[in-house]
Amino acid sequence: MSDKFYTFTSPEGKTRKIPALAFKAAAVLAVAAVGFGVYAAYAFMRYHGLQQEFADYRAHKAEYEERMQSLLDDNEKMLRDMNEMATLESRLRRALIRDPEAGLQLGTAAQDESTAVKPEYMGQGGPAGMNMPEQLGVLEVQNKNIKQQIDDKKASMKELLAAMEKRSNSLNAFPDLWPTEGGVISSDYGGRMAPIGGGYDWHPGIDIAVDFGAPVYAAAAGTVEMACWNGGYGRYVKLDHGNGYETAYGHMSGIAVEEGQVVRKGDFIGFAGSSGYSTGPHVHFEVLVDGEYVDPMYMLSCK
Repeated sequence: MSDKFYTFTSPEGKTRKIPALAFKAAAVLAVAAVGFGVYAAYAFMRYHGLQQEFADYRAHKAEYEERMQSLLDDNEKMLRDMNEMATLESRLRRALIRDPEAGLQLGTAAQDESTAVKPEYMGQGGPAGMNMPEQLGVLEVQNKNIKQQIDDKKASMKELLAAMEKRSNSLNAFPDLWPTEGGVISSDYGGRMAPIGGGYDWHPGIDIAVDFGAPVYAAAAGTVEMACWNGGYGRYVKLDHGNGYETAYGHMSGIAVEEGQVVRKGDFIGFAGSSGYSTGPHVHFEVLVDGEYVDPMYMLSCK
């Protein structure tokens, strides 16, 4: 090999000289061609993979979005339930602690247990981003944990209500009496489709479907706060039971009490009907704690 040529000898014995510059250029081009071919093959495979991923995402996008919305709706409702039950549980505990017959020790012990953080609730998190399937997985775990906490709250409240049952005099002012004779729940508490016109509607109580004119009873002892026509509620009665508890009864066909009147638990206060914003005979029943609506089913001991 000279400074300017590469010398090659063929099998036939012929000698051929190739300029060194041309040989190096050809070698570089060959290496580049091989590299480009490898890259092109990789890029094609990657593009094909991305196309497949995108096709899979589009195929499941509507399903993911529907599932995501369902989980978010469940999450919102359960968190609202947790808040309402926490409010109610707090009032029950305070009532037990204040009541010498119920026993301070029971109320304090239950409160200590309720404020203890259980190992399964020791959550962790961070700012890392997630794709939609990962978000679905996280929401499912969150909702599972919230449901378990709600179940624990219900168990705790049953224990508190059992203690409250020992207080017969005070219990008369606790709104746990079913306000009609029988009947079925025709609309639950919370979000629902509006009964007239459709669309989303927030229902702050439960509807108990009974015969027109069926008697309606006070869920607890108290004072009649309102007894009048009240817009969409129609003929309406609201009772103040003290200690932050109130109940309301709507859509009645007739009212049997007047404002300022004192009633006992189970007293007759009116007739079921379909007055106001209503599609048929029933009683709309609400429970308020410290001015906030709660699900009446947390209170009612039986149907």
